[in-house]
Amino acid sequence: MSRLLFTLIWVTAIALVLAGMWWGWRARSRRDAEVLGQVTPPVGEILEEFPRAYYVSTTPVGEPLVRVAAPGLRYRGYAVLTVREDGAVVQVRGEQPVYVAASQLRGSGAAGRRVGKAVEPGGLALMVWEAAGRELESSFRFKDGAEQRRFTDVIDRITPGQPEVPPERADPAPTQNDTQQDTEEGTR
Repeated sequence: MSRLLFTLIWVTAIALVLAGMWWGWRARSRRDAEVLGQVTPPVGEILEEFPRAYYVSTTPVGEPLVRVAAPGLRYRGYAVLTVREDGAVVQVRGEQPVYVAASQLRGSGAAGRRVGKAVEPGGLALMVWEAAGRELESSFRFKDGAEQRRFTDVIDRITPGQPEVPPERADPAPTQNDTQQDTEEGTR
């Protein structure tokens, strides 16, 4: 086999792989296009603002390795999170803002890994919410545990039907929203 033929085979194989990845991402983006928060931004009083949280991904509940490519939540990066009395705003740098009404929230949680990021058990904060009939978990990494606790406390505070969360809550521990794998890791 000549060098030229060998090179052409490899270039063709790489082009096919890249084309497959591109088609797969387009299909995922079309599938998840209806997953949106509310259309209008929340206007209630600002309860907490997190100017530099690291947005990791949004996944279906119980499927931490399946990325949801919803508009505004497709790519990971630094985000500004604003939690108001009537909802939350997630503004990932370079993306359109996503508005999540308080009525869409289902609570908070903690995890150790999500698609695109693996950290210590409980090192990622989860915002559990519902859109287009699907329960989703958006995960964020904060600079320290205190900021993560503030985030989970304020999300739980505005979630309908959640009991009042005391401000002195201990470090994030596995919750009902953690995956089984994350919970098992924490017990090892």
